[in-house]
Amino acid sequence: MIGLVTGAAQGLGLALVTLGLEKGDTLIAACRKVNPLPETLLVLKERYQERLIIQQMDVTHEAQVSQAASEVQTATGHLDFLVNNAGVLFESKYDDGDAITGLDIEKYRKTIDVNAVGPAIVLKYFMPLLYQAKEPCIINITSEAGNLDTEGWNYLSYGVSKYAANMYTQKIRNYLAHEKKEEHIRIFMLHPGRMNTVMGKENAQIEAEESAEGIYRILERKVDPKLEIPFINYKGEPMS
Repeated sequence: MIGLVTGAAQGLGLALVTLGLEKGDTLIAACRKVNPLPETLLVLKERYQERLIIQQMDVTHEAQVSQAASEVQTATGHLDFLVNNAGVLFESKYDDGDAITGLDIEKYRKTIDVNAVGPAIVLKYFMPLLYQAKEPCIINITSEAGNLDTEGWNYLSYGVSKYAANMYTQKIRNYLAHEKKEEHIRIFMLHPGRMNTVMGKENAQIEAEESAEGIYRILERKVDPKLEIPFINYKGEPMS
């Protein structure tokens, strides 16, 4: 398979790229910064050579995403899967103060820009490559934080952004299935688990590698949920 993973410099993105390369797939590792290139990706590039394509791509920068899509089109011709993984979390569960009057609007906007607008920009320009595949799969990494709940206020900006990403995913799923009649295109909004990464270490329960293993089973159709609302966890189990 040929797949694109955004936010591939660390955490879950890096784990997915590493696992895919080990399985023999060709991976496009999209990173916001490539100069200097992270040591982790340098090591992978030396080992896997042409099967690893490192692509600079800030998911919030539309012109850059468009250019990246053109370059990937030339290099591969199509994509079998896309994992929209790039994300940010600026908040902490230890934050205090008033959640309304003390809200950092700049960080609120940036969180939504990366976590909710970013996936839409990426799909806008990479969807033509997915249309060329026989059985394409799109996974938007969202979160259990995207659920509506009657309790809890922590991670307000993050939760709003992930709820928006979930809604976007559902709308796209409805469009593909009912308007385009492209029911063979699988699309999921996926909670990757509470991972021990830079972003998730406050609430960590699993390592990124465990989540990557589960996600790859979904990409390979070893686990293949068929849901009208395709909100799942990394094991392929429906989220509430």
